[in-house]
Amino acid sequence: MHLLVAGVLTLVDVERAAIANAPTVIAARERVREQRAVVAQTGASRMPHAFASYAQAPQGGTIGTITQRLTTVGGQFALGDVVGTSAALAQARSEVQLAQAQEAGAREAERMRAVGLYFDAIQTTDIERLRERIVAAAQADRGAARLRYAAGDVPRLDIVRADVALASAQADLARAQADRDNALGALSLEIGAQGPALDLPSLASAGIAEPAPIAPAAAVGIGLRLRPEVLAARAGVAAEESAVSVAERARLPGFTAQLGYTTGVDGGLNVKGPSANLLLDVPLSGAGADRVAAERARLAQARARLAGAQRLVEGEIGAAIRSYAADREALVAATRARDEAAAEVTAAAIGYRNGASSSLDLQNARSTYAQAAIGAATAAATLDRAVATLHLVMGENR
Repeated sequence: MHLLVAGVLTLVDVERAAIANAPTVIAARERVREQRAVVAQTGASRMPHAFASYAQAPQGGTIGTITQRLTTVGGQFALGDVVGTSAALAQARSEVQLAQAQEAGAREAERMRAVGLYFDAIQTTDIERLRERIVAAAQADRGAARLRYAAGDVPRLDIVRADVALASAQADLARAQADRDNALGALSLEIGAQGPALDLPSLASAGIAEPAPIAPAAAVGIGLRLRPEVLAARAGVAAEESAVSVAERARLPGFTAQLGYTTGVDGGLNVKGPSANLLLDVPLSGAGADRVAAERARLAQARARLAGAQRLVEGEIGAAIRSYAADREALVAATRARDEAAAEVTAAAIGYRNGASSSLDLQNARSTYAQAAIGAATAAATLDRAVATLHLVMGENR
């Protein structure tokens, strides 16, 4: 699938396109279709079988050898087809649930990857715009330095400093542009985008709604109820429980009944009437017990995987809640630092124009602001990513 980009690309757009374009999700979806077909096939095996047989053999008669011909048409019923198929059908249905949970897990993994790529692209795009403004400011500073030098107010060193600052800002801009192109390229590839360049919102307008305050224990409870890994592990346990039942029933004696109607020639006379053929199959080897032991071991493994998935979810949700709280505080601090640095730049620029500040003071202020502004942009993207991640690890859909 290819997404023809038009308009501002939202996080929901990216997630949907990434899921539709992901090979892992496509493969998981086909796995679900496969298991559904297995269920239909398994259920059909419970139906009785129709059969027809013809037998011809030489037979002694009163006038010598004669030919016996018997034709039988009827149905065949096997007790194992009912007893065994019921458990096998339950196992097959559990496998469908497992495949569906695995498909959901593949979608969530792709959403997680898409979230990271989306905010990386927005962050690098915002930083590039910031670097463009810094270059414009450096150019203005160089023009001001030349004017003041021409007026005899400052030494030529101010022009040299302004030229160095501009060259450094231009180099930073070139690196920022490369970072943006790389991020946009990765995002385009992930969502199968083609056509014009991606139109992304700024960080200020891209953030998703922050979650309502929730206790860690409640968040873990939501995750254990909704996370596809846990659902898949539970489905795996159910499938193995059904497999154990299938193995245990396979140890029972098999009974097959063929009921039909026979016509033909026997002893030189025409014969016809109902017929029956009964078969009892009693297994004597220990293979059935070994199979049961193997299935029970697989069941124990499935239960261990479920416990591991639950533990992993608990750890991820706890870490996501703590990271979200820390990133929120970090954004507040980074925003405050950026605003203070911006005020310092304004003061230094006014002072330089009035001769109260040196060019070195102005450049230091601009350098401090650049670091603070990039730090604030990074903190904003990190918080948005943390919010999206928290929604994902709790198993919530948007």
